[in-house]
Amino acid sequence: MSLLSGILTAFSMPGFGAFPLTFVSLVPLFHVLDRRSGFWPCFTFGFAFFGIDLRWIVTLARFHPVVIAGYILLVIYFAVGCGVLGVALTWRRHSRVSTWLVLAPALFVLAEYLRTLGPLGMGFSALYQTLYRLPWLIQSASVFGPWLISGIVVAINGSLLLCWRNKNWRFATLAGGLVMFLVAFALLPNPSQPTNSLQVAVVSSKVEQETKLDARNLHDLTTRYLRLGEEALTADPDLIVFPESILPSYILQNEALKNSFADLAQRGETQVLLGTGVYQDRKIYNTVALFSPTGEVAGTFSMVRPVPFGEYIPGRSILERLGLGAWARSFLPIDLSRGDSYVPLVKFGTPICFESTFPGPSRQLTQNGAQLLITVTNDAWFDESSELAAHFSCAVFRAIENRRWVIQSANGGISGIISPAGCIVASRDNEGILSEEVAMEAELSLYTRWGDWILLLVAGLLVGGSLLGRLSRRNVDGGEIR
Repeated sequence: MSLLSGILTAFSMPGFGAFPLTFVSLVPLFHVLDRRSGFWPCFTFGFAFFGIDLRWIVTLARFHPVVIAGYILLVIYFAVGCGVLGVALTWRRHSRVSTWLVLAPALFVLAEYLRTLGPLGMGFSALYQTLYRLPWLIQSASVFGPWLISGIVVAINGSLLLCWRNKNWRFATLAGGLVMFLVAFALLPNPSQPTNSLQVAVVSSKVEQETKLDARNLHDLTTRYLRLGEEALTADPDLIVFPESILPSYILQNEALKNSFADLAQRGETQVLLGTGVYQDRKIYNTVALFSPTGEVAGTFSMVRPVPFGEYIPGRSILERLGLGAWARSFLPIDLSRGDSYVPLVKFGTPICFESTFPGPSRQLTQNGAQLLITVTNDAWFDESSELAAHFSCAVFRAIENRRWVIQSANGGISGIISPAGCIVASRDNEGILSEEVAMEAELSLYTRWGDWILLLVAGLLVGGSLLGRLSRRNVDGGEIR
């Protein structure tokens, strides 16, 4: 039943997209935990869930076979975390009601947040992502952030378990009430302070990663992207957005390439934003560059949180001391250097690729003055896998959290335009142009102002209070703690 629960939860995630399962998928796991100790059931759940939901990582094995071992270790690492959560849920349990309606939601909230931290932190595989196509259910993200939604989903599963086990329909009513609680946030007024509007043209491309990495294709790729730029000019845009690292060259340090995109901006009297690598002071940065309508480079933003084992190797110096430096270099010759801070380009916040999967970077950019969020990404690494939908789902939540229009320009992924209410106004997963008028927003949402600390504090107090209560109050019936 634990295995079944992990499979059903994975099926509810973006990719499979069977989102109604998210409201019942944890019930089999909770049924098991209601009867026995929690490490192995939750480990089994986590192994099945992460093994299926993160299956897209295996697509990278075509570049290096060690990816398969890394994928298995990552799944085990996250599954162990689930096992620890199970131990906390079942340790000296007392009240079924408080376990499934209070402790379980609070633990899941903390677990999903903690999973984003550290060198192996990841923003994927969060329960809230299952609801990204239902904006009327996820507006609470603008007040408390996305993890409250995960907690409510867990509480609904707990309510349905109690309804089933106790044959008490009041718990089914409670589950319905929790759904209405989420719906209620959609009724709140959405303060908006648009400063002006922009006509945006978003370039979506479909260049295979193997092609993009080969410098011999530079001329053909340049021609291809400039042709897409010309097509974008027909929409008379104020801004053209290209994907991440579009060419196998340092565009800003190649005068011919730089002049080609500067000329595109000048002829269209428009701004052009694109992703490129930058080589500076013997360091390489993953960068977004903004060309002004006069063709000048108005500014750059470099990625602050690169992808572990994709753009840098955590603990490379330790591997060097252990004599594994040559192996590390065979996998990734050089680490990508980090940008200094989350500072907008003019009024544009530009989290790059992996950064958009976390709430923090977009929130910091908005706090620092971003009135429009733009993600440039290259998802061609993942070869038409479920990662494409999982990544795009994150953009919906970044829009609601910060009450900003979000633009995503992808190569090999899903490009789209999303309103501050989380509505997908336009999207495409093939090559071409998306064009839409978007507003520059100045008002800060409550979540942008406060962040996660209120929700995390409440969750921490609930967990601490529940566990302390179990420690101090032991009701024993026939030698068994209940």
